[in-house]
Amino acid sequence: MKTKLYLALFCVAFFWGTTFLGIRIGIETIPPFLLAGIRNLISGFIIFFYLLFQRKLESVNPRQFLRVFILAVMMIVLANGLTTYSEKYITSGLASLISTLSPFFVLILNLILGNEKLSVKTTIGIFLGMFGIFLIYQNSLSDLLNPEYRQGVFAILTAVLMWSIGTIITKKGSTNSLTMLMNVSLQMIVAGIILTLFQFYLTPTISTENWSLRSVVAMIYLAIFGSVVGYVAYSYLITQMSSTKVSVLSYVNVVVALFLGWLILDEIITSRIIIAASLIIGGVFIVNYKKQNKS
Repeated sequence: MKTKLYLALFCVAFFWGTTFLGIRIGIETIPPFLLAGIRNLISGFIIFFYLLFQRKLESVNPRQFLRVFILAVMMIVLANGLTTYSEKYITSGLASLISTLSPFFVLILNLILGNEKLSVKTTIGIFLGMFGIFLIYQNSLSDLLNPEYRQGVFAILTAVLMWSIGTIITKKGSTNSLTMLMNVSLQMIVAGIILTLFQFYLTPTISTENWSLRSVVAMIYLAIFGSVVGYVAYSYLITQMSSTKVSVLSYVNVVVALFLGWLILDEIITSRIIIAASLIIGGVFIVNYKKQNKS
C-alpha cells in the first residue's frame, strides 16, 4: 500500500510539474481549448478502452452522471482549460507560481466547511512552501502588474479556485459513486467534448496545417503523462490523504518546472533558488509526515 502511495505522490509531483512546459509548447501552434479538449479525449478513451477490455465498465445512473459532469466542468473544463488558456498570456513559470495558491484555497474552504482543523504542522508546512515560492519568483512578481498578463492571471486564478472546490467535492465522495477509473474516464471524455466544442464555437474554422510536430508531441505527452498518469494518481491520493495535504504537492510541481526551465531553456539556478527548493520540499515533508508508532 505504501509503495502505491509513494508512486502516486511521485507521479503527481513530477509529471504535473512538467505539464506547465508541455502546455506552453502545445499552444505555440494549437488553440488552447482545443489542446485541452483533445488531450482529455485521448486520455479519457485510453482509460475507457482499458476498462472495456478488462470488462470493468459500469452502468451510470443519472445521479452518478450529474456528479461526473459537475467535476468534469470544475476540475477539467475550468481548471485545466483555463490554465491552458492562461499560458497564452503569462509564462509557464508564473502559471506554476499562481497554482501554488491551491493549498490556501483548499485549506480556507475546508476550514469554512468544518472539514478540517488548522494544525500547527499544516500551517508551518504551507508557509514554508509559500516562502520558498516567494524566493524563487521574487524578481518576477512585478509581471502581475503588467496589463498584458492580467487576462492570463485572472484565468488561472479562476482555474485554481475551481480546482480547489472540485478537490473538496472529490474528497467528500459519494455513497453511490463510480469506481475511480470509471469516474476519471467519464470526466475526461465529457470535459474533452465540452472544451473541443467551445474552441470550435470561438474559432469555427481551425486548420491543422500550421500545427508543429513539437506541439503535437506535447499534446500527446500531456494526454498520457499529464492526464492518464497524473490525474489517476491524484484521484487515488485524494482517497488516501486529506485534500489540503495533497494540494501541497503543487509546491513540488514548481520545483520541477524550475528544473526544466534550467534544463531546456538554460535558465540560471542560483543559491537562493536551491534554498527555496529546500524550503518547498521541507514544507511538503512537514505537512505529510506522520510519526510511526513503536511496537
